Amino acid sequence: MDVNDATALARCSAAINAQFPHINVLIANAGISQPETVTADEWTSDIAEQIVMTNILGVIRVTAAFLPLLRRQPQATLMATSSALAFLPLASFPTYCASKAFLHSWLVSLRHQLRNTSVEVLEMLPPYLQTALTGNQQLSDPRAMPLDDYIAQILQMLENGPVARGELLLERDHARRWAERDGNFDAMFDMMNPR
Repeated sequence: MDVNDATALARCSAAINAQFPHINVLIANAGISQPETVTADEWTSDIAEQIVMTNILGVIRVTAAFLPLLRRQPQATLMATSSALAFLPLASFPTYCASKAFLHSWLVSLRHQLRNTSVEVLEMLPPYLQTALTGNQQLSDPRAMPLDDYIAQILQMLENGPVARGELLLERDHARRWAERDGNFDAMFDMMNPR
């Protein structure tokens, strides 16, 4: 489903409500990514607007469409995909990283507002994975974590429950998540974004 197509979203929401009235998990995983070079003469806001439309508004729209259904369940989970790049950005992907920072903050607020309801709010913060998010080269990049390994670790975290702060974050990404708190932000930023 195209999360930017209001008609498709309404049709999907109506169908799910009718066919699966007891569904209790929503994974809002809409996301696109593209590098931006703001110093280029031909740079415009087009890519940034597309990213904001999908990564932020798409997730908000999907959540708004399905949250009433989740709230009717005795136990439910709303999960959305953020990124460790929300805390330590890759400067060549400014809007993508900012969209994930937005989602992190937004999910913290949703978690607080829904704390006395049946809906648990979780945030997935995946590392660099072998997916086609940035193109086909990422699928075979040895620096990227295999998707099956990531899924297995996330499922293990969910089985072990409860999830600290509602963040599904692998141990390997704690340094990036807490770089600012630990006083390592500048050094890690420089390592990720050579001058």
